[in-house]
Amino acid sequence: MATPIDPSEIEEPTQIPWTAFTDGLWWEITAREAERYSGSLTGFRSTLYSYARRNSLTVTTRTRTRGERMRFVFKEKK
Repeated sequence: MATPIDPSEIEEPTQIPWTAFTDGLWWEITAREAERYSGSLTGFRSTLYSYARRNSLTVTTRTRTRGERMRFVFKEKK
């Protein structure tokens, strides 16, 4: 059964800087940095694709160094 917790113990995730990330440049993020936004690198990738879908963008991702880093870029749909 779930138990109540003190609301002050809930950590808010860091807001993703969408304006910066959608500037058309390639970005690289480490797995540790991605955890601050979405809990994991896989979760962050999923968040990127969801954002792209909702905003008529395409996103390209590349995972590097055995899943420790990911590069991504947003582009306008043609």
